[in-house]
Parts: sequence; structure tokens; C-alpha cells
Amino acid sequence: MATMLAYIATDAVIDQPLLRHLLREAVARSFNRITVDGDTSTNDACTLLATGTSGVGLQSDSADLDQFAKALNALCEALAKEIVADGEGATRLLTVDIRSALSEAEAERVAFTIAESPLVKTALFAADPNWGRILAAIGRSGINDLDVSKVRIAVGECPIAEAGALSPRYVEADAAKAMSADAVTFNIELGRGSAQAVVWTCDLSFDYVRINAEYRT
Repeated sequence: MATMLAYIATDAVIDQPLLRHLLREAVARSFNRITVDGDTSTNDACTLLATGTSGVGLQSDSADLDQFAKALNALCEALAKEIVADGEGATRLLTVDIRSALSEAEAERVAFTIAESPLVKTALFAADPNWGRILAAIGRSGINDLDVSKVRIAVGECPIAEAGALSPRYVEADAAKAMSADAVTFNIELGRGSAQAVVWTCDLSFDYVRINAEYRT
């Protein structure tokens, strides 16, 4: 969580086991899906407090529980993305969307390998649609029997790589424009199954090195 403490509160009446379950589900797809540099901190935490002051009770069979869970998930995702967007020296927010994986765990592993690659992150800083760096990260993510001919990579809606090579539909100007946005998305198809996972990260800039090099305890 990039050395951040997150405090979330609700005025609903919810017992602790259910509250813990809801938070774990929300964190799994928000705070646990972000990375700035792949490092961790001793000061990362997220807490959810139910004050009960509204008197409105939510149980596991409550009709409104699904709506509450969706709101909590959306809030955690928004806060998580803000952390990444405010990363040290960050200039761009990157969404790595992995689809057609064999499992969610596989999709998540591929997404984190891409998101934590210094070469991918520096290419993002330079607004360079360097498909080779992205494909290389996919290749070293630990997938068994990866068929590179089925892999497709796009920046937003701009195809950049297919079948292990530059896409025949690649348009340099369009891809460069997509990479230059404040928020960039890598849409990646693995062609292996139906599972999907999203990870958020940021670019690696000159300021990241300066900030961390100048830091003293």
C-alpha cells in the first residue's frame, strides 16, 4: 500500500465476522492489487469500523448486503488507485488488465510481473508502446506451456502485438497517443481460458530515483 494507512467507517450495525469477511473480499481486489515498485512497508494497513450509530442492521442474509459490499468494493478500489496515482514521482496511472487466463491466480501473477517490471515502467514514463518489454514480462511470469501465438497486447484500443510480433494493425501515432495519457490501460489476452485479473501501478520516473536517493532516516 505504499506506506499508507486506510481507515474506512460505516454507521451500519454489522457484526465483526461479517465485517471482516467483507473487508477481506474488498481488499483482495483493491489494495492487494496495487504496486508502485514491488516493495513492501511495515506501515501498511486497512481497517473497517462499524459504529452502528444509524441503527440499520446488516446480516449475511440482508437484502441490502450486496449493495453495501459493492459500495465498499468501489470505495477501496478508488482509494487504492489514488495511492498508485500518487506514487513517488509518478506521472501516469497504469491499469494492467489480463484476460483469458487459466485461473485468476495466473492472471494476477502475469499482471504483477508486468506492473513491477522496471523496463515496462520506464517505457511507460517515456510514453513508449514497447510491446517487446511487455511480452518479455509475460514470458517470464511463470506460465506453463504459454502459446505466444495466442497472446494479444493492446494499449487501450490500440493493438500493438499479436502472435509474438508487432501487430499488423499497429499504428504508431495512435499507440503513442494512448501511452501519453495520464491513465493508461494494457489490455492483454493470454488465450488460455476465461479467468481475468486487474492490477494497478504507475510509471518509474527520474523523480522516483531522486526522492528515494535523497531520503534519509
